[in-house]
Amino acid sequence: MWECDYAREPVNYRLFFLKLLKKIWILPLAAVIGAVVIGGVYYVINMVIGDGYQYRARTIYYVKYAANADGEEADYYNYYTWQELLDTDYFVDGMYEAMEGTLSKEYIIANVTATLEADYRYLYSQSISGDKQQSIAMEKKLSEIIVNFADIRDEIESIEVVDVADELSIEDVSLIYVGHSAVVGAIAGFIVAILGFIVCECVDTSIYLPATLEKRYHIPALGAPSMKEFEVNCKDILSDKQTAVINLGGLDDEEIKAAFGSNADIEVCANPIEKSEEIKIIKAKNCVVLAVKAGAHNGKRIERVIEQLARQGVKPTAFVLMKEDKWLIRKYYK
Repeated sequence: MWECDYAREPVNYRLFFLKLLKKIWILPLAAVIGAVVIGGVYYVINMVIGDGYQYRARTIYYVKYAANADGEEADYYNYYTWQELLDTDYFVDGMYEAMEGTLSKEYIIANVTATLEADYRYLYSQSISGDKQQSIAMEKKLSEIIVNFADIRDEIESIEVVDVADELSIEDVSLIYVGHSAVVGAIAGFIVAILGFIVCECVDTSIYLPATLEKRYHIPALGAPSMKEFEVNCKDILSDKQTAVINLGGLDDEEIKAAFGSNADIEVCANPIEKSEEIKIIKAKNCVVLAVKAGAHNGKRIERVIEQLARQGVKPTAFVLMKEDKWLIRKYYK
């Protein structure tokens, strides 16, 4: 019984790369789709669903602490102290009134903060908003409140603004990189397209070259109608013989007859798997040719027909590859 082991079939790298070259347009298209999809999802999550771009305005103060009875400054004001102070009613209500109620108190608590760095005498306040001008406005109002805070605290002698918030010092703290995500999406789309092409090639049983028919099924191939050797092969193999050409599917009978010309004594038969009565016609001929449509994912169909013919005691004489890709064949044999 005829047998074909696809797992042991060697990879035809030349054919593989020619097919990839023919479909090379898929790679940039996949990259564009990947960029749009991943970049679009990233944009929606961060800009539509999320808070969008966030801008931080920052002000630096110099805090002069009053000395106690021992002549020491009140240096117990640390990061946590200032942060807790900014959440008190003095600052929250003051900001709420200064912004004329345009910001909620919850928003003020969440987006107005203070911190200390190396020197505890230098205080840093910051206001974050989705609008640059609003961030600057918030920070300017906050600086007024912080400076006035020294008037109600005995342990603080004065608070001076060292560096005022302005548009030049505004910072984008949103960490939203739509462009980067689009690039990542493009790379991912490109890689997925390559892997998809490889997977498709691994499972594709289609025939693109007459040589593949010979190597896979161990039956001679007449070639393809566009090949120069096709006519010569037909004369040598089919001359003076009554030939049954089996249409394995996807082909027009008249097209098959036209490919062989008027010199060959042929009769086109349907697939015996689909029409079992065709076996009688096929057996009555002394030459059997299988007409295969190129690139039709029909490897298993060919296999099944050969098996069925073997059960009926019919051995195919040759193959003919129809509707071939002329460019692919020309480049492959160039």
